[in-house]
Amino acid sequence: MNSNGVKWELRDSLPRAEILNGVWVVGLSLYVDELDLLVVADLHLGYEQALEEAGVFIPAVQYKFIKNFLLRALEETECSKLLILGDVKHEFGGALKQEWGETLDLLSTLKEKGVSVDVVRGNHDNFLIPMLKRLNVPLHDPYYREGSLLFTHGHKELPIDAWSEDVKYVVMGHEHPAVMLRDELGVSVKLKSFLVGSLERANLIVLPSLSPLMSGTEVNVPKAKFLSPILRQVNVGDMRVYAVELDSGIYDFGTVELLSRFLIQS
Repeated sequence: MNSNGVKWELRDSLPRAEILNGVWVVGLSLYVDELDLLVVADLHLGYEQALEEAGVFIPAVQYKFIKNFLLRALEETECSKLLILGDVKHEFGGALKQEWGETLDLLSTLKEKGVSVDVVRGNHDNFLIPMLKRLNVPLHDPYYREGSLLFTHGHKELPIDAWSEDVKYVVMGHEHPAVMLRDELGVSVKLKSFLVGSLERANLIVLPSLSPLMSGTEVNVPKAKFLSPILRQVNVGDMRVYAVELDSGIYDFGTVELLSRFLIQS
């Protein structure tokens, strides 16, 4: 397990919990009953090569976890539809060799297994289009709507035409939410987390990053700053935290504000 509470090897069934009516957390993914759809965000494939070019050398380890996780989650939910909420790849300024190889291998594997894949464009997804076109994977920019759900990456404000009276859920990534916990001895751990709150008249759900190398934004630390303009429109302190520990379960920790007070007092 790494310091973010993410196992590198998946040995047991993925933990799951219903966080809203018909909306389930399944490990680091979201499953929507209404659409029979699995949703993940922020894979950042090719991150190790991007680090290498910046002078930081680590083994290429995350792709195996991401691929195994997706196959396991699709199998356990008996789902054949996958939506990736942006940042499939990592590098802004081009398409690295590792990104090409891992992205094409992942999409090819999913299609061979009969999985329908859609992608919502993220801010890291420059130069992704040729890869998607090669395998006829649809790209949605800046949002995707199906049923009562509106999906977006989260790096842009939602346009007015995205809204309608039918929208009951807004689902996004981008922020990589996580919470910091500390015990009485000062030992701390960071856990990837889902955030659930409200945006206008809809429920707002923020997914953690699927990448095990992306530790995430600590939403419960003092003066936390948020990347997403969508989160800057809401009171994040009122959002509910569902922390994920793949070894043991999914934990409802109450609101971000409550966890912030707990962290300061510990």
